[in-house]
Amino acid sequence: MMRWFLTCFVLAVAVPAAAAPFGFPPTDAGRLPSHGPISFPWLARGSARGTVYPSYDAEAMRGAQYLGRARLGWASVDVVLQMRDEAGLERYAQLVSDPRSLYYRHFLTPDQIGNDFGAASTDYMRAVGYFASYGLGVTGWRQREMLHVEGPQGNLERALSTHLVWYRKNGEVFLGPDAPPRFAVPLAVRGIANLVTFHRMRTHVAVAKPFQPLIGWGAGFLAGESPFRLAAAYDYTGAYNISPSCCKGDGITIGIVGTGPISSADVPFFHQLFHVTGTSSVQQVNVTAVMPCCYSTGLQTPPPVTAPCTGSLPTCNPEDFEAQLDTEQTSSLALDATILFYLAYNPNECYAPGTCPPGQGLPELGIGETDDELQQIANDDAVDIVTASYGIGETDFAGQSGGLLNSDGSGAEPAIFATLVSEGIAVFYSSGDSGAEGCQPDGVPATADQICATYPSSDINVVSVGGTNTPIDQSGRLEGLITAWGIATQTGGAGGGAPSGVFKRPSYQPPGSFCATNNQCDSTHRLTPDLALNADPSTGPAETANCGTAPNCGGLGGPLLGAAGGTSASSQDMGAMWALVLEACKQLPACSTATGPHPWRLGNPAPLLYALSQSARNAVFYDIVYGNNAVPLKGSGYSQLDPGFLAAPGYDLTTGLGAPFARNLIHAVTGM
Repeated sequence: MMRWFLTCFVLAVAVPAAAAPFGFPPTDAGRLPSHGPISFPWLARGSARGTVYPSYDAEAMRGAQYLGRARLGWASVDVVLQMRDEAGLERYAQLVSDPRSLYYRHFLTPDQIGNDFGAASTDYMRAVGYFASYGLGVTGWRQREMLHVEGPQGNLERALSTHLVWYRKNGEVFLGPDAPPRFAVPLAVRGIANLVTFHRMRTHVAVAKPFQPLIGWGAGFLAGESPFRLAAAYDYTGAYNISPSCCKGDGITIGIVGTGPISSADVPFFHQLFHVTGTSSVQQVNVTAVMPCCYSTGLQTPPPVTAPCTGSLPTCNPEDFEAQLDTEQTSSLALDATILFYLAYNPNECYAPGTCPPGQGLPELGIGETDDELQQIANDDAVDIVTASYGIGETDFAGQSGGLLNSDGSGAEPAIFATLVSEGIAVFYSSGDSGAEGCQPDGVPATADQICATYPSSDINVVSVGGTNTPIDQSGRLEGLITAWGIATQTGGAGGGAPSGVFKRPSYQPPGSFCATNNQCDSTHRLTPDLALNADPSTGPAETANCGTAPNCGGLGGPLLGAAGGTSASSQDMGAMWALVLEACKQLPACSTATGPHPWRLGNPAPLLYALSQSARNAVFYDIVYGNNAVPLKGSGYSQLDPGFLAAPGYDLTTGLGAPFARNLIHAVTGM
């Protein structure tokens, strides 16, 4: 099952010569003291050059058919600020996770990141003041990388000197401007996101069969693999028993990037059904908090989940199965961890032509605001791990300059992941469910059937988690070989894996050329995935949904049970496993040595994992040597296959380093 959503994207427009540069004093007023002096030799002090014509997703509008003026009533955009040293932040994220670096584990606070790398405070406040002067609400975050701007459509159009209109392209109806946006004064703004709504993020969840009402409890009614079996198969169970006080994730916080609504009763019911022990809890964090400087009239508290229904938010808000899978998997494998589910909601989005009064549009919940959720996670600095289960074909998403993801690896999206890692936060993303054809589900003709990694999984500061088929017996023991999720079970998908088309290969990844089944090879780009866990829907985990808060799960039509899958499952399982690693680190004085308030954080796990000795790697990873992540040619069934990659000894582009075992991973990383 796949659910499609709209998201924002920014590409380049040449800045005219008339856009005169301007400057501010080289000092950043309001700089806060840190936990110790840190100097950055490359840091370019001072403020950014201003622009009058910001970049936007102009390339996506080429060939689009004009349909008419938009009558939204209310509109919003994300404003990508010109950071003083975006490249320096990305370099620091690499150094802070490199055990060979003097900066290793010298993690930063959001304020330090804002003051040393983000937009200068004078530039930042000038941008805030500009949009506020047009009667628009502004949401800001401490790292000073992006603003969320929202208000009456006419006010936003006047602030950008353009009009919003409807277009159609490749069968997709989307919003865009009728002329390039323009500021009345130069601002330190790199681009405007969400001004063009052509591109779509999607979740990475797959369902083997339709979910069924849970009429009674017992083995005869259960579907999918239970948490007990998964914990036994990948030795979470061994990790739980390393010592009387370790390791179940106690004291560790996992943040989930929310893509849809949850009911507060879902996880407790799931734990009761499968006899999950421990103290793990799930708390929803509504992304409505803002910096003291700013205000917002856009992002609001999400509406409660309603019974299965048809129609649009807020009166119809059914569960999406992705959010349920994410919260149930993490909380049932990291038994004592705290789970923070970040969820943003904008009731004023409108993605269809026609009159759209404020609060009566066709909004998306969660996945349309993932950038805001990530900014809030970085702003709060409260989680040790971030897990997420969505993405988009990298080639379809990357632009030329000035956008969310640029073809040189810069942009607002890489900056936020560099920010998270610089705070010490480990980030795990699903690698996608379309094998080596990550662009195929996006349906863009130029790239649909080409080798393509998914983003954000391919980001240099993200651990990409692929998928396996894991045959487990009733006791949780492997009853066959773990293989790459792909054509063997013909479930319609395959674990994502391909070379990036944007990011250069990091030094810790294996060198050499990696070739697909069509002999297309790559020797210079980042390889995905980094590792893999259970994702094939045919061996996928059990999931419950529609448990209402009324007695006996009433209120939402009654609980449903089914077997889910997709790399949404594997990325959450890996986040839970890393929580056990961090708890072990927290308990060991020799490991809990990072600077700042979270000394147990380890930053980006990838450099540590690739640097393991061969003997340690053999103990930690099940080396998967069978399988193929080719997927059917679009619309062909399994009679014709697009190119994929073969599993092989050592690293491969189906399952990366292999499938990790929790107890041995803890020992290899922390020594416990």
